[in-house]
Amino acid sequence: MTPTVVDSHENEEALAWWFLDTLVVEHRCASEMDTVVLEMTLPVGSAPPLHVHDHLDDTWYILQGQMIVRCGDDQMVVGAGHWVSMPRGVPHTFRVVGEHEARILLVHDNARFRDLIRDLGTPATARTVPSQPAFPPMDALERIAASHDLRPIGPPMRIEDGDSVLTAR
Repeated sequence: MTPTVVDSHENEEALAWWFLDTLVVEHRCASEMDTVVLEMTLPVGSAPPLHVHDHLDDTWYILQGQMIVRCGDDQMVVGAGHWVSMPRGVPHTFRVVGEHEARILLVHDNARFRDLIRDLGTPATARTVPSQPAFPPMDALERIAASHDLRPIGPPMRIEDGDSVLTAR
């Protein structure tokens, strides 16, 4: 049996990636585990396309910041201390809102999303969001994402959509 692995955001041995407009720190787990733990820092306004994972339950814990989350027909405002759990096969997206970036801790039972980050990201030279986000052409992004169980099916959440959820709250 392997010994316990303890990791932190500052651990120099943990891999860090600039992925699109985010910083992703890949936390280490014991070698026998299938669990993947990723810590993402997302700038205000960060919003992925509406998408579906057919073989991944998308779950994360919000460490700081505020987000509007859309999963299926549900839309909600979430912030630090909330656990977000979205089942596979359900279309979802989010938008980081407010005045501060968001930090989330993703916990997945397989490496599909982590492998997408490794394929599209670049090694981070600093533990900050990238100053110059890198977005590949949409056709390349869709092709690479599809090979990692992420199927874009619509546009990102617009500022106006997030504002309307905040106003209705």
